Amino acid sequence: MASFEQTIFVYEQRKYSLQEILAVKSAPDWLQTVQNQIVEFISPRNEMEFQTSGSTGLPKTIVHQKTVLEASAKRTLDYFSLKPGASAALILPAQFIGGSMMLVRALIGGLTLHLLPPKLTAEEIPNVDFLPCTPAQFKAALQNDALRDFSGAILLGGAPVSDIAPVDGINLYVGYGMTETASHVALRSLSEKVYSAVDGVQFTTREGALVIDAPHLGIKGLQTNDLVHLIDARSFEFIGRLDDVINSGGLKIHPVVLESHFHSNGLGVCVSSIADEVYGEAVVIVVEGGVSQSSVKKLLKDVPRNQQPKFMLSADKLPFLESGKLDRNEVRRLIQESQHRLFPL
Repeated sequence: MASFEQTIFVYEQRKYSLQEILAVKSAPDWLQTVQNQIVEFISPRNEMEFQTSGSTGLPKTIVHQKTVLEASAKRTLDYFSLKPGASAALILPAQFIGGSMMLVRALIGGLTLHLLPPKLTAEEIPNVDFLPCTPAQFKAALQNDALRDFSGAILLGGAPVSDIAPVDGINLYVGYGMTETASHVALRSLSEKVYSAVDGVQFTTREGALVIDAPHLGIKGLQTNDLVHLIDARSFEFIGRLDDVINSGGLKIHPVVLESHFHSNGLGVCVSSIADEVYGEAVVIVVEGGVSQSSVKKLLKDVPRNQQPKFMLSADKLPFLESGKLDRNEVRRLIQESQHRLFPL
């Protein structure tokens, strides 16, 4: 078993070696999860199990060879030029692929990894070289001024980023990946629209859906549920999730595309649907906070009439999964249970 002597963990402003962080007693639940994931990775077993987030369907178990996890981690370390001694922070839940892969990167890359509770709102984020987080965590950190001294690279993933703007002094990147691909297989700068494959990955499409080939990850012909515009074998533009597509009167509407229109105006929304006798599905927009019906109608003026939501539902808070992704299943349930509160648009 490798010793990972170069890896340093920082917890509550104290530095720990690998063995010392594993020996911390009476640790909070989130740190125990970190300890368990580390133990699992350094154990003699050749595989690790991960749960998908369940953002669009039932969670399922994905099994990865540890050689795959290492190969994925090395691509990230190389892309962001993270050498031994470079610093990073873990604010993602360690049990999901995003957080677990940050632990793997730290271990095989000899990084100094700051361990923080995986909360939506972080009180303080250290000025590290590399920080993966969800868009929701990033926005909360900006609002709390937790990134006031930050000058490194931030990798966003797990949810749409259409409502996030570039920030001076911070290098913002967006990753494309999933549990099945052991983190991201493509990256882009926030200021760009085109995703570029990491080393060793190639793309094709099948009926518009992205297909991934990544020999170093043991992936051949993995068909996703993501509709893309393929530019070439190593780059694409993301359009939306095929399993989120709403078929309203024969017209296919992509929620992410419609949501981006509202996000650019600073509104938290989720576009979903409800069964309709005439159209098959009627588009419903769920709006977070006390946004008025007239405000929504005003923003819809720039949206083609046949793509506009038929109903609006106000919610105190949009539901998110522990992984940081919007819980679209919960949104659908909320709409079903709140049909008496739907406002016609």
